[in-house]
Amino acid sequence: MKIQLIFPAIEHGVTTIHDKKSWARIIFGYPAITLPMLAALTPKKHTVEIINENYQDIDFDTDADIIGITSFTMTAPHVYEIADKFRENGKTVVLGGYHPSAMPDEAKQHADAVVIGEAELSWPQLLQDFEKKKKIRPFYYAGTFDPAIIPPIRRDLIKPMPIVGAIQTTRGCPNRCEFCAITSFYNHGVKHRPI
Repeated sequence: MKIQLIFPAIEHGVTTIHDKKSWARIIFGYPAITLPMLAALTPKKHTVEIINENYQDIDFDTDADIIGITSFTMTAPHVYEIADKFRENGKTVVLGGYHPSAMPDEAKQHADAVVIGEAELSWPQLLQDFEKKKKIRPFYYAGTFDPAIIPPIRRDLIKPMPIVGAIQTTRGCPNRCEFCAITSFYNHGVKHRPI
């Protein structure tokens, strides 16, 4: 099975390669480690490609079986356009990230499935469902897990920025700011990951 994971272009106040030629384009156009982490959770028998739209064009004629797209609220309208175009081409589209987790019914209008919350347990289940039945459920929910199960990310798939790196030692936030969605996404807690 072939899987394409997409980090959408960020168009609202963030510098990318399409803007100034500076180090800022590298730093701010760098995707979260979510997609390389999903790639690491994907069984090795499958092929995974990561597209960072800040640096690469999306190939809507790809032969990928599953298209996974991550979304923040500021990228949601653009993500929905991408998802709709892939679905018009007959592709199975999965949306995940902060915005689809906060607005799953809205996101479902543009996807075959929505991953709600953290994907460590639900992503492998979704792939297993697709592989067995060629059919997936509309919603996949995060379960409780030990952060120690998170594998090292697939850095080999992060292109074209090999000099920039990221490491994750915690997830969540101990504060409960009313305006911030991060605390509810992580159930008002902090997970510590052993390194």
